[in-house]
Amino acid sequence: MNFYEHQDLARKQTKRLLLLFALALLGLILLTAYLVAGISYTLGLHNARFESYETGQSIWSISSRVFDWQYLGLIALGVLSVVLIASLFRMMQLSAGGKVIAEQLGGRLINANQRNADEKKLLNVVEEMAIASGTSVPSVYVIEERGINAFAAGFQSADAVIGVTRGAIEQLNRKELQGVIAHEFSHILNGDMRLNLRLIGMIYGIVIIANTGELLMHSRGRSSRDRGTTLSIGLALLLLGYLGVFFGNIIKAAISRQREFLADASAVQFTRSQEGISGALQKIGGHSKTTQNFNHENTSEISHMLFSQGLGFSFFNKLMATHPPLQQRIKRIDPSWDGSYPVAAVSQAGDSENKSRGEATTFGQAAGVAGLAGAIDLTDTHITQPDNQKVDAKKIIEAVDNVGEPSDATIALASSELAHLKNDFEILCERVHEPYTARGLVFAMLIDSNEVVRQHQWADIKKHQTPELVKQTRFVYYQLELLKAKQPLLLLDLALPILKALSDKQYKEFKVQLLRLIKIDKKIELREWALYNLVDHHCRPKKVSQLHRFSLTQRKPAVGRLLSALLNINIIENNYDDTMAKNIFDLVTTSELDFKLRWYSPEELTTQSMTEALDQVRYLKPLQKPKLLKACVKVIQHDGVINKRELELISCIAQAIDCPLPYMDVG
Repeated sequence: MNFYEHQDLARKQTKRLLLLFALALLGLILLTAYLVAGISYTLGLHNARFESYETGQSIWSISSRVFDWQYLGLIALGVLSVVLIASLFRMMQLSAGGKVIAEQLGGRLINANQRNADEKKLLNVVEEMAIASGTSVPSVYVIEERGINAFAAGFQSADAVIGVTRGAIEQLNRKELQGVIAHEFSHILNGDMRLNLRLIGMIYGIVIIANTGELLMHSRGRSSRDRGTTLSIGLALLLLGYLGVFFGNIIKAAISRQREFLADASAVQFTRSQEGISGALQKIGGHSKTTQNFNHENTSEISHMLFSQGLGFSFFNKLMATHPPLQQRIKRIDPSWDGSYPVAAVSQAGDSENKSRGEATTFGQAAGVAGLAGAIDLTDTHITQPDNQKVDAKKIIEAVDNVGEPSDATIALASSELAHLKNDFEILCERVHEPYTARGLVFAMLIDSNEVVRQHQWADIKKHQTPELVKQTRFVYYQLELLKAKQPLLLLDLALPILKALSDKQYKEFKVQLLRLIKIDKKIELREWALYNLVDHHCRPKKVSQLHRFSLTQRKPAVGRLLSALLNINIIENNYDDTMAKNIFDLVTTSELDFKLRWYSPEELTTQSMTEALDQVRYLKPLQKPKLLKACVKVIQHDGVINKRELELISCIAQAIDCPLPYMDVG
């Protein structure tokens, strides 16, 4: 089963979850009707419906009085209103993505100013796994818990975060930490995160019934009769709510357990090692039961998202456990395990990380120092970024087929590339984790090759940005000349978590500056549009995630606009007329897709229509996305060449539709 099939399975699991949730609501409505009827009769609030009740009547006879349409309709309306409004409210709270969960758990975002050796080890592991799999680097949070645990949260890779406990960072060695992080990346790639957040929202709606009952039980009425009525209704709602929570947790556990087995297997596949994740699970088993718990008031709500069972060891917690027993998980990974649990010791994080970094000062480092010292002038420097560097289209097609399943060679390549980048450009890689340099990187990537346009862009940056931001932009701009084909996007991946952490005001100012830089030459290149949308997709406030997914045929106009824009790059360069352009478009697209599309000329494509098209194809069904990406590759290689900037464009589109390409060797 590949990435697209896992995503499709997660989508089907969501439908199954909705069905089970609907059945749970139906059960709650029927139980509520009986309870309200019973309370009404007991307290003398009954009407003609119960006056003919006699002892010994069958349950069906009583039910015929309780369940008339008017009465049942009112009960259903009340229950549904409470549950659905509460669920929608919770889903809206979670719409900003995984950072909401991390912050509710008291997590601290790792940034450049606060990283110690252990946190640097964690960040390096996350970055390597993200780059190998082609996903954007998620924001990483440290949770101050003694136990060994972790979680991934978000609706999609763009808003994903990974949270890791202090105990995991300090007590796991690098290989074990890689196993845990690979497990969490499996949840990101397989669509589990979205499913997990929807579980939280749905069960919250049922929990609110219990909370309402508890509130009523503590309220005071005007008389003893009022207090008795309120207490009775409150007790009934409390019982109903907790009964609903009980069944909701069973649903949550049933769905979650199998996904955990899958994530364990994927972690072994990603790391090509069973020792890492098996060792981490064994160390969890070696902890005392107290330190295995996740000590936070929201633990029960997010327990299904954790790497290991975070709740206590009571009978009910075992019954509704969201994770398989440790012994089962370890045995599946390592059948030769002898059943013993080692006692975790604090690892020496800094040594291994420092040894993995080069010791010599390279040309890249020296150039970085010169750039910081102000050795170049903004308006006179021109960076040549050759577009004639060819990329093998077969490699990109293979990458499309292997989305979400980076090979051993891919992971080794990404790790090596990242290590070389951090070694050769140590200052740049350190500073790109800071807000000024992260913004400066995106500004520098948009600087035009035309001298006149470039001078206007620098003047605009100087006019609207602080001296420190101008200085960092200049530093990054100079460094970009020395980077290889995919390294600018690799750097952008490292910078995205910092850009996501910008305040609303900072991001708004940043976005305005990006648009000014793009529009200075009175035109918007497709690469500029793709880069802007990639950054905006990761950083803008998120809406509630859309549930429905579409086929390519249902999104024909959007697909046609996107593929037309890609083909038009070559059409403009080769001076094709409209007839020839349309013939080429028909030939290329029909060979990849099973239907015809309309070709849109450059004059018909606006940035607004292109942005709308990208938003629409983002919600394609998972199994439809590889067809679209392969069509993009075929279209863009029509002239026989895929150059550096076209590769950037394809990578941006793949990330923007949440279909990340594994790292490729394009050197």
